[in-house]
Amino acid sequence: MIDDYRKAHKIGVRQVQTDIAAGRYPYPVALGDILSDRGYQGEVPIGEMEIDMSLIAGTRTRGRQNSFSREFMPLLEDNSEFATKWSALIDSQRKEGLHESIIVYEYLQRFYVQEGNKRVSVMRYLNMPTIMANVTRVLPMPSDSKESRIYQDFLRFWRVAPIYGIVFSEEGSYERLAVFAGHDLDTIWPEDDVKTLRSVFSSFAEAFARRDGDRLDMTAGDAFLVYLKVYGYELAMCGSPTEIADRLGRIWGELRVKSNGESIAYLESPSEPARSSLISDLKGLAQRALLAKPMHIAFIYELDPTTSGWAAAHDKGRRELERASHGTVETTVYTDCKSDEAFDRAIDKAVADHCDLVVTNVPTQMPQALRAAVRYPHLKVLNCSVSLSHSAVRTFGTRTYEAKYLLGVLAASLSCNHRVGYVADAPVYGTVASINAFAIGVQTVDPHATVFLKWYASKDYDWRRELAETDVRVICARDVPDLRHPEEPWGLYLVEHDGTEVHLGEPVWDWGRYYERIVQSIRDNSWRHEADMRRDKALNYWWGLSSGVMDIHVEDVVPFRQRVLVEVFKQAVQSGQMRPFAGELKSQIGIVQPAGSDRLPSNEIARMSWLNENVVGRLPEERELSDRALDEVSVSGVIPLDPVVAAHREAKR
Repeated sequence: MIDDYRKAHKIGVRQVQTDIAAGRYPYPVALGDILSDRGYQGEVPIGEMEIDMSLIAGTRTRGRQNSFSREFMPLLEDNSEFATKWSALIDSQRKEGLHESIIVYEYLQRFYVQEGNKRVSVMRYLNMPTIMANVTRVLPMPSDSKESRIYQDFLRFWRVAPIYGIVFSEEGSYERLAVFAGHDLDTIWPEDDVKTLRSVFSSFAEAFARRDGDRLDMTAGDAFLVYLKVYGYELAMCGSPTEIADRLGRIWGELRVKSNGESIAYLESPSEPARSSLISDLKGLAQRALLAKPMHIAFIYELDPTTSGWAAAHDKGRRELERASHGTVETTVYTDCKSDEAFDRAIDKAVADHCDLVVTNVPTQMPQALRAAVRYPHLKVLNCSVSLSHSAVRTFGTRTYEAKYLLGVLAASLSCNHRVGYVADAPVYGTVASINAFAIGVQTVDPHATVFLKWYASKDYDWRRELAETDVRVICARDVPDLRHPEEPWGLYLVEHDGTEVHLGEPVWDWGRYYERIVQSIRDNSWRHEADMRRDKALNYWWGLSSGVMDIHVEDVVPFRQRVLVEVFKQAVQSGQMRPFAGELKSQIGIVQPAGSDRLPSNEIARMSWLNENVVGRLPEERELSDRALDEVSVSGVIPLDPVVAAHREAKR
């Protein structure tokens, strides 16, 4: 009908005007123009198939390119022969459908029409999702560019699961998708699995587009991986398009944060209560009235406090919180919740018991915590970690590097041979900052001292023997005791010449006080205010010595003068006069920042991956890590993992 053509023509004219105003090319791009700049190495016939209309990007050659807007809406006048043919096509489509396939060329997962431009225009006008096409692939020139490497990954994916449209912006993403699906990129997938993935992704991509996902700095494929990570493949592949759209809506905040460069707001001191107004004062009265009803908090531990020193420290804080609250806070503990099944049972029980807040105490619980927060949007969820970017789960931790700086000062003052040892756990966010702060503390007291770095996370090697062979006797080891092996040294300790190990000091966390501050922020509405002030950012509480939630303990066996020295440095750190990562910083390979520089940004400290110039050692490689360390690094590691290894760890969680 000519009326349809006139409507489509108006749409096309508006699209051209909008594109010109925005400085965009207003017509379909020609593949010939692209290839004239880049070249190509050949063409491969793919055959006839149904293709997604949204992937049609332009025309094969210029031809009658100016007959269409960028979105293939017609531009010629309604009295033209073109308009008559277009109108006949739409009538035919409505009566019996368009059965003849268009001819397209695929280049980097986008289609360019050789024959059938008007059919594409009609189908776009009718909002048809797909069209039959005879496809020829144009192979790009070999290149070491990121775009080329990603496309080579796609070609591997296509051979086992021929699906167009799942476009990623990062290398290794097709590997991750295959692992999520329980497959790989070497063996052809079952046809039913391919059909299911194609259908579900199509529904997901439509929902993503309806939410204006193109405004995010990510592709629909990137967002789909987040969707699979949160919900798991089995659940993600189930449900109607409406249910898929609903699940997408629940994780939209996660996508905004991720598309914002994984932006994290580091809250480095406890917030002051939000400013009051008449409305907030009334709310405050209501909240105070509700204090008669205790706040319920669920603590979900991956391990048991009787066997884990870290869990024991947090559980001590939980008990202190209850005592300090005088009955206004009630807590419930769930232990040994490492598996998804155990964690989900604990969450379901906590929700059934009307818990207000859930606390998880290790970074490896973040995937489970995120899933719970998405499933129960009303639930406040905390995870003890640093620099993990999720909007639904807030993270909390301490600037442990400040305490390690002080222990470095103490270690250097007690070493008689300019040699100090440091045994780190795993190369995750925050760990390298602690190593370097310790090394800088050592260097501050003894410019000639060397820090020998070893790793608990490395398998099959004896770090104690290696330190002994290099005559290292002052050693900074794990932060909390290993309750399964209480004889093992921890904290800062000295090895006497007869082999006796003397404990000298350790970092101390006041988790009870930390939890009190968090509870107070919820009650005085600071919790909500913090989110309102930092939209589209992940919130990370990252408090240090000045907040009173951490300290160091120095044993009485340490000589008086050394204890005084540590106290002087502690006062300087608390007041801000001494900042380990301000001023000149030198790594093992050169200058990090020159003298006179301000403190490194929080994100650079948390995600630090260089080692200070006086450190002897390196970060471990993937092949050297234990299974437990691989789990930790796959969540918050500062070293790269092979995409397949990372994907398997991710899917396993």
